[in-house]
Amino acid sequence: MAMTESKKHIVIVTFNIDSDNQRTALQEIGDYVGKFLSQQPGFLGSRLHSGLDGASIVHYAEWECQAAFLKAGEKARSHPSFDKLMSYKPNGLGYRLHRSFP
Repeated sequence: MAMTESKKHIVIVTFNIDSDNQRTALQEIGDYVGKFLSQQPGFLGSRLHSGLDGASIVHYAEWECQAAFLKAGEKARSHPSFDKLMSYKPNGLGYRLHRSFP
């Protein structure tokens, strides 16, 4: 059975950082996503965006379901980069797709 868009769990995390640190933060967050998060069961894909203001980053991720995301989140707390990533003041919210537009 194919997964419908409405069954996916979407997570959008914003980071507010010092503009001097955007490049470093992008590298560290990107490494974390590429080497750890993307390897977790239920991870479908994501996009990492750098704000044009130089002081913000947005990470958009799609998961098979909320349970898969929560399980990955529990595992992430023991990841060696966890404390460093928390210093970038992440603010994440979960979403369910309501409607798509071409």
